[in-house]
Amino acid sequence: MARLTKVTTALKLGLMPTVFATVAALYFAQDVLIPLAVAVLLAFLLAPVVTRLERLRLGRVGAVLLAVAVALASVGTIGWLVEQQFVDVAGRLPDYRENIQNKLRRFRGATDGSFSKAATGVEDTIKSMAAPSPATAPSPTTAPSPGAWVAPLSLVKPGRPAVPEVSPENPLPVREYSQPSSPLQLVGQSVARLTGPLAMTGLIIVFVIFMLLNRKDLRDRMIRLVGHGRLNVTTQALDDAATRISRYLLMQTAINGIYGICVGAGLWIIGAFSAEGRFPNVLLWALLAAVLRFVPYLGPIIGATLPVVLSLAAFHSAGIFVATLSMYVGLELVTGNALEPWLYGSRTGLSVMAILVSAVFWTWLWGPIGLLLSTPLTVCLVVLGKYVPHLGFLDVVLGDEPVLEPWARVYQRLLSLDQEEAGELLHDWRKEKGLEYVYDEVLIPALATAETDSQTGDLDSERESFVRQAMRDLIEELGDAQKKENAEATLAKGPGADASLVQATSPEEPAATVLCLPAQDGADEIAGLMLAQLLELKGLRATAASQASLELVAQQGATAVCISALPPAALAHSRYLCKRLSARFPGLPAVAGLWTSKVDPKKSQERLGCGGPVKLVTSLAGAIAEIRQMVQPVPLERAVAVASDDATRLAPALAAG
Repeated sequence: MARLTKVTTALKLGLMPTVFATVAALYFAQDVLIPLAVAVLLAFLLAPVVTRLERLRLGRVGAVLLAVAVALASVGTIGWLVEQQFVDVAGRLPDYRENIQNKLRRFRGATDGSFSKAATGVEDTIKSMAAPSPATAPSPTTAPSPGAWVAPLSLVKPGRPAVPEVSPENPLPVREYSQPSSPLQLVGQSVARLTGPLAMTGLIIVFVIFMLLNRKDLRDRMIRLVGHGRLNVTTQALDDAATRISRYLLMQTAINGIYGICVGAGLWIIGAFSAEGRFPNVLLWALLAAVLRFVPYLGPIIGATLPVVLSLAAFHSAGIFVATLSMYVGLELVTGNALEPWLYGSRTGLSVMAILVSAVFWTWLWGPIGLLLSTPLTVCLVVLGKYVPHLGFLDVVLGDEPVLEPWARVYQRLLSLDQEEAGELLHDWRKEKGLEYVYDEVLIPALATAETDSQTGDLDSERESFVRQAMRDLIEELGDAQKKENAEATLAKGPGADASLVQATSPEEPAATVLCLPAQDGADEIAGLMLAQLLELKGLRATAASQASLELVAQQGATAVCISALPPAALAHSRYLCKRLSARFPGLPAVAGLWTSKVDPKKSQERLGCGGPVKLVTSLAGAIAEIRQMVQPVPLERAVAVASDDATRLAPALAAG
């Protein structure tokens, strides 16, 4: 369901200094905030496990320590296996050099001369970069140029080389010699390099343990800090954030594990069916694929690039490369388009654009750690925007829910003169929720808004004409599509399948006729067209008049009349027409449809002031219900005839389609 969030107060200029100050604090305090953010993320991930362990009567401390110990052991084991496998791969790299060179020669020979020239130029460039620069290399001994300073012979001592000529074109070469480091210095340098990561890791572990031990107390303090007396809203916000992040992390972990297993199995199968032997280091590539997939967008690419390149280096056959590349592409397509939507879909509540922008922003702010934390951190921002009024713009910008009501989306497309896209939206909603919903909840409100804009001068005549004509065309399209579906159902179920829509009577009774009269202008007529079409689909005979002429009542032999009126002047126009109708045709059943009216029905009925059996309704569904009660009983053959006529008319098209 779409939501209309008020964001005007949140977008005031007074908010901008706060935003800049927050971003600056996040950047300059990252040494403290990054471990805290990672700890919060891990706490969300381990909280369900700790809760389950507590239910097994292990105690809070025991459950927390066991969960953290298992997590650390898992991470340590994965790190140790990856390190061992990387060492093995590095040791085999010299064995792959000859194979790579042979493939490059075959590729160069199979291509045209332009590629060969380009490859040769690249090789020459690399060689020139590896060679010493002429500006720093010693120049050969040459005759001194006229005017150049030459060292006197007295400065040249026997057994020592002469000082070369120094000029801007031939500078004096300088070589820097460093003193060899002692073992103690080497140990100090290694410890200094490891101090930062070890300190951050220890800080994260401490944070995680204390957060899990005191998670309920921390929740209470957070509610007291930011609740401001709104206990219910704050509790919902915290529960919403915890649920979204926990489910996202658990599902992502499960998906990445399945992905890594599939990668390992696929590479093993490729090596098993290869005549050159097994694929090297299958375990390494499976672990990397599972771990790197936690990094949005770049992780799967990096995890697939290394084994694909290795398939070129380790095997002589090009089929191994094609099979490996195809496996990764197929797995990514299946995982991204089937497995992920099936398991967690859009539970994070983020739009695709929000995920991309957040990945770039947090990477710029915190580096690779920010890329890893981008999705959970942005989820927290969306939850804040959902429950904090002054931050509502975050939910609008980053959330994945529609921000416009269905009628507003269709009306906006029509204002943009885009009838095709408006039709696509209406057809989708018709298939999902039915034609009655489309008319009552989408087209009628859009038409009423257009009428109001026209009365206030906000809608020019050109767009007004386009909107009305487009709605007429769309109503006809939707009606034809619905009749086609009904005909298909009739052909599938047999004759008389639609007779259940109406009540049966004897064939001698005349068919009821409903006349829809517009209260004033074309907008009222369009609403009448919708009602007449729905009544026809229900098995009733209905006609939508193009003008408020009472002569049509007698000409059509109407047994019931519906007055169609849209705001802003719906009540005044319908009251005038209703009085005329009651005076000329007393006792004729009538319905006054004040579409989308928000006025109290009792007060509207009193202000309508019509004599006779006049019912006041505000929706098409209500009008249909009242009219069916007025015109009962409806003949059975009328319903059968409607369904049979539609089925007969559409049978050739259905058979051809």
